[in-house]
Formats: sequence, C-alpha cells, structure tokens
Amino acid sequence: MARSGLHTRRCEAVAAAALMASAASLAPAAHAVITTVTDTGSTYGLTLRVGSAGATIDTVAFSVTGANAGLTPTAVTGTPTIDVWVMPVRPIANTTVARPVTLRVDSSVALSCQSGGCGTTTIPFSKISWVATNNSNAASGDIQGGRFTTAANQSIASYDANATFCVGVLGLPCVLGIGTWTYLSRNVTATRLQFSYDNDVVYPGGNYKGTVRFTASME
Repeated sequence: MARSGLHTRRCEAVAAAALMASAASLAPAAHAVITTVTDTGSTYGLTLRVGSAGATIDTVAFSVTGANAGLTPTAVTGTPTIDVWVMPVRPIANTTVARPVTLRVDSSVALSCQSGGCGTTTIPFSKISWVATNNSNAASGDIQGGRFTTAANQSIASYDANATFCVGVLGLPCVLGIGTWTYLSRNVTATRLQFSYDNDVVYPGGNYKGTVRFTASME
C-alpha cells in the first residue's frame, strides 16, 4: 500500500522447496534464488534465497529405518540444514516510512506416494517442523522455530524494510546530499533451518514426494 505520499510498489520473490519422503527417507529440497519485481520502479527489489546459490536443488534427507520404522518410532532429524535469506532493496528517501516484508510458505498439498507400495497414502507437511538458528529474536521479525501448518499462506517471518535517509538543516530533507545520513537495513540473512520429521505415525513403506513454496513480498 502507498504510505506518506509514496507510490504503491510491490516486490515479490518466490522459491520452491520440493519435499520427498519415504518410510526409509523423507526429504525437503530448497530451490535457489528467484527475484521478481512486480512494479515499474527500478530502485526497489527483493531477493529470496532458499538453500544453495544458483540453480542447485538442496535435498534434506530423513532416515526412517530400523527401530524408527517400528512400533516405537522417534523423531528423525534431517540433514543438511537449509539457510534462508530475504533481502529487500529500497532507494534513498526523505522519509523513514518502512515497507512491510513478509516471508510465507505454502505446504497445503501433502507429500504423496511415488513408489514402493505405499499406494494412495499421503503424509501431511504438518509432520515436519524446524529449529531456527543464526537468527534474531522474534521481535525483529526473523524466522523462529516452528512447523508447517499445511496452510497455503503461513507466515514465518515479517519485518519492516527501512529506508536510508538524510536529514538536513533544521530537520529538513537534505539538499544536494548535504546533511546527516542514517543508514537503515533490515533483512533475514542466512537464518538456518534444521528440519525434523515427527515420525509418530507408521506409514506404509515407500517413497513420497511433495513441494513447499516460499514466497517473500514487500509492500
């Protein structure tokens, strides 16, 4: 939304994370950097990176074998961890008005059986949780520990993208860049997610696959 006379601008970046699972392994994969700016402004931007840079697809594996596949299963930690970046870009401004940045995930479609005799069985994404490290506290809007809810628009991070601004004489806007500059930057930088599969339900053995989509937006 436009605020304080600013033109309406919306930036959006999308990254897909495919999750594969089986009674022997369960895996989320994270696509790399996709940046989309959905307005005509050339000075606004938003970069979302989930996992490795480039076109790499990172796969997180969960080994559900041995006793963990029996009647007394325990939660299984996935490897490797996945890092997430959400980096907004804003032009220099004569106002401190911030723009909301939100990171959402869509885990609404369950993991479905691909092979191995599991038939039409599905595993809901709510069976997968994560612990966040290398993050700031909840008040900062960074990603915290949580779990997928199977919602299509689950918010997992939300903060304001601040602007760099300059204050001149008598508190007026700077003229010709002369004045006191304040540099403001807020972003999610390499917040690390360690995924875990609950493993509290015995599903038929087989390979399952699903997709979680990460979407970052700046209003």
